[in-house]
Amino acid sequence: MRLFEADDLPAGDLPAQLTKIYDGGLRIPDGAVYANFVSSIDGVVALEGGTAASGGIISGRNEMDRFVMGLLRAFADAVLVGAGTVRAEGGKALWTPEYIFPAAAEAFAALRRSLKRQKAPRLVVVTARGELNPSERALQVGALVLTTTAAAPHLRKALPKATEVRAVSEKERIGVDEIFAVLKAEGHQTILTEGGPHLFGQLVARNRVDELFLTVSPKLVGHHDRSFGIIRGLDFGRTFKGGRLLSVRRADSYLFLRYALEDAA
Repeated sequence: MRLFEADDLPAGDLPAQLTKIYDGGLRIPDGAVYANFVSSIDGVVALEGGTAASGGIISGRNEMDRFVMGLLRAFADAVLVGAGTVRAEGGKALWTPEYIFPAAAEAFAALRRSLKRQKAPRLVVVTARGELNPSERALQVGALVLTTTAAAPHLRKALPKATEVRAVSEKERIGVDEIFAVLKAEGHQTILTEGGPHLFGQLVARNRVDELFLTVSPKLVGHHDRSFGIIRGLDFGRTFKGGRLLSVRRADSYLFLRYALEDAA
């Protein structure tokens, strides 16, 4: 159920099934970088040090949350994730709209055709250390892995041929500018990032994220040294990153929030 939308939020047409489920239209501007997370009431997005499939656990595999995930993927040229997010999913996941919400597969496909997108968004995985399991289904299907010069030779030998390994940094870390240089060169303009919190924090710090979609799950998890929030590894001090609320939707006790983030490039 739609509760609020900003007056200046552009309308967007969706296929009828998607419009009905989402209770209205949605438009993601071409060239936008947007993020999607699910959080507990007390702000936890990652469990067990980031090794668990936290989104599904925290959301309780809520159907509306899974629909929103699929809808946001349907707009994207590429889905950008860190290697820890891939490992946490346990080997079977695909980062496609129809995988996460198969009931709307045909409508998602119709939306992508109307947007002149490829059949599926390109999965782009960032890993500095090269810690990826070649048996991951997403890698078997095919992905683009961005890594360091040191880690690239091992990954090229270990990963399936369907996955391309690209060395983008000679340092031990991969910079945000290096990631986006590759995305631009590949023709990927509209980018969805699904984390994890380390990668998201780096993107926000460099003002690369235009919008944040945040599902608030009606759960209390508790904070300890192996659970953490939407950003990890960065402290903005008192120079906070601001956000402007664009829309609010509700399904049962779940809230679906959309924010525009300030200072995005």
